[in-house]
Amino acid sequence: MTLAASLPTPSRHRENSGSRSPERMKSIGRLTGALYLLLAIIGGSSYFLVSETLIIHGDDAATTQNILSNEGLFRAGVAAWLVTALIDIVIAYLFYWIFAPASPRLALMSMVFRLIYVSVHAAALTSLFGIISLIDQGAAAGMPDTVLRLAEAHLNGFMVSLLIFGVHLMLLAVMIYRTGAVPRLFAVLLMLAGGAYAADTFALALLPTASAASGYIDHAVTILATAGEIGFLLWLLVAGIRTPHVR
Repeated sequence: MTLAASLPTPSRHRENSGSRSPERMKSIGRLTGALYLLLAIIGGSSYFLVSETLIIHGDDAATTQNILSNEGLFRAGVAAWLVTALIDIVIAYLFYWIFAPASPRLALMSMVFRLIYVSVHAAALTSLFGIISLIDQGAAAGMPDTVLRLAEAHLNGFMVSLLIFGVHLMLLAVMIYRTGAVPRLFAVLLMLAGGAYAADTFALALLPTASAASGYIDHAVTILATAGEIGFLLWLLVAGIRTPHVR
């Protein structure tokens, strides 16, 4: 069965009762969890193997040398970011389908914020394509300052997108808390994770990168995002999701 065949139909208000049976909801929940896990693996690998390893902040020569010496890895990382954008769009739709009958306005807002997050990050990815263009032209080695500027422009755009993603997580947390689709512990964890993402973006604007407070916030984001998002996706994979009801 293809992914398209397993997705729920968009006709939400004319669905028969069987389309939202407990078994159906569990299946959709597990599909969402599987896509979320795939997203975490691909996106995490791209971020840590490319953005965190190849890019040396403040050192344009080292950054350019790293990228040119690992061109295949760099290109694969950019392609991986594109794949995550496509997966995010599908996940945005699935969450909307799950929660729209019980909480239509919040479900729509949550989906819109996730799609805006994807759009902002996709726009930031054009900076990495700028580096690929310099490589293809054979000009990257002679323009290390431009390479670093483009690489950091992507990271800055990604950080802005995470603010929007954080709002999406907080809206998702509210829907989970209101509907009981999964244990409400995950509503708390996702609310904290969303707040941490938002705080991290504001810290980038308000605090020096090398400050102790900035470092504490980075650690908090890692811990809260891991506990919230990874815990949530694992629950979806194992238990699926219950039919949401406003309580």
